[in-house]
Amino acid sequence: MSTEQAFSQLTIDRLRPLALLLANDSPKKKGDLVAVLTRAMTDPAHVRTLYDQLEPLAQLAVREATHDPKGHYARTRFVARHGREPEDHDAGLDTEHKRYGRSASKPRPWRVFFADGDHLPTDTRQILLGFVPRPDPFRIPTRAEPPTEFLLRTRGWASKELTEPVPVRVRETARTAEADLLAVLRLIDTGKVRVTDKKRVPTEAGRKLVAGVLTGGDFYTADDEEEFDDDPAHDLAIEAFAWPMLVQAAGLAEKRGDALKLTPAGRTALSKPPAATLKKVWSAWTKTRLLDEFSRVEVVKGQGRAGLTAATTRRGAVLDALRECPTGEWFAVEDLWRLMRGSGREFTMAGERSIWEMYISEHQYGSLGYDDEHVWEQLQGRFILAFLFEYAATVGLLDVAYVPPQDGRDDFRDRWGADDLSCFSRYDGLLYMRINPFGAWCLGLAADYQPVAPQATNDLRVLANLDVVATRPPSAADRLTLERFADETSPASWKLSAAKILAVVEQGGRVQELEEFLASRSTDDLPPTVETFLGDLRRKAGLLKDGGPARVVECADEHVAAELANDRQLKGKCLLAGGRLLVVREVDLATVRKAVRKFGYVWPIPGD
Repeated sequence: MSTEQAFSQLTIDRLRPLALLLANDSPKKKGDLVAVLTRAMTDPAHVRTLYDQLEPLAQLAVREATHDPKGHYARTRFVARHGREPEDHDAGLDTEHKRYGRSASKPRPWRVFFADGDHLPTDTRQILLGFVPRPDPFRIPTRAEPPTEFLLRTRGWASKELTEPVPVRVRETARTAEADLLAVLRLIDTGKVRVTDKKRVPTEAGRKLVAGVLTGGDFYTADDEEEFDDDPAHDLAIEAFAWPMLVQAAGLAEKRGDALKLTPAGRTALSKPPAATLKKVWSAWTKTRLLDEFSRVEVVKGQGRAGLTAATTRRGAVLDALRECPTGEWFAVEDLWRLMRGSGREFTMAGERSIWEMYISEHQYGSLGYDDEHVWEQLQGRFILAFLFEYAATVGLLDVAYVPPQDGRDDFRDRWGADDLSCFSRYDGLLYMRINPFGAWCLGLAADYQPVAPQATNDLRVLANLDVVATRPPSAADRLTLERFADETSPASWKLSAAKILAVVEQGGRVQELEEFLASRSTDDLPPTVETFLGDLRRKAGLLKDGGPARVVECADEHVAAELANDRQLKGKCLLAGGRLLVVREVDLATVRKAVRKFGYVWPIPGD
């Protein structure tokens, strides 16, 4: 739209204040007002003078619109990048409006560039492109370390704001995720992790079992939880919920009956480097439809009727933003939100009408469709928190700094039905995050990743008589490993069991897994008798090989069996099993059937 067309759409009441920005007096007729404004905003010298006189924030607004392909001034994006937008009007009334008895404030000079409110006229934009520099790219603020304290803001009597400093907790996740993956897989192998029928989410008992084997436990403890059942902070299980979902999404475990069981891929993962497995787990999670992370924001009801957008699309937008963040430096959650909104990486949770289906407490009064300045933080923001805190941090991509969620954020307090809530979600305590080297590898920001080798400890003593003695109480994960390979002889000692070790191998495990475990928990070398014992088991474990399924065929006599077994075409495919019996592997059945017909024989029907 040209400058003249844009100004022609305005009423006299809107044109006159803009014209007064250019001269002390203004024409009275609309046509004259349009002409004055058009001449000024299509004159390169005048446009340059007006631009140079703008305050810095207003110049930034013009710069962003100038270099937008459509000349659009995106208010939400601008506020995300710069914290606020320029003032539209002066507080006082201008003389012209007082003269006409109208109660309107005087517009700021930068508004004359935007005749229709949010777009630069095409001819004015062409002039600006000649001298206005491109806006600087948004760079997310970072810091070397997260703060040690955080001020919780609560509302006291008469809405008075109270502050309370609480210590910030920091969790570096890459190394613990490797240990936790193996611990959770071993726990699942016991058949104790139960999940629900339809959604396959872990039961409360299952979550408690998983939390018990995690290195350092879950992010929060039972002491952090609220007593009130309907409060979002009543259940603060994060990692304990995430791990059963992650291993299912990656095909490492599956529901059988009412519990999870390891798949062949899960058994193989027990003997593979955990970092490589975790990368595959993360890749699988970004594509999964097993769970929408926003469903974990249980305070928002009606999600099923709202027709939410695809979680995979939303995850992709968040990951694109993460890839713009520097690695190895801490950045605030709010600044990640600013990056997404300020760089056009926003996503929608649902259509405008569908948002009305979601509500807090009560549909009629608590609908999220009602206007609220923090609706983005309540919907998109909470999805981002759930995705990153519960899944990216659990898998080990992000180190996190956090506090308990209660009063961690106050961007929901004005919502109907939220008065008594301590928080909006269990993820409200996430404050800062850092992309660690493992996360950089998973996000494609680093070509490779070298896990830090775990330091050997003296938690166990391995004796020559095959006893394993704990020098301190073992973790739940270590106890699970010992129970897989050894018989418990007392609360602090175990006897290595050949039968148990071979049973693990039969299920896809390796003797080397036990050797590596013992070596990493003991500063002393393994006794020669133990090395001999394990070496003999390792040798025996490789003596037999499964050749796959086969069919046993009974011939009429030994002559027929020998004829087929010794045929050049069937050599190695029909194997004599003594007397009149032949063994044919399933993979060779089609070839053998075809060859048998040349002898004039009929291949038997199974079961005859």
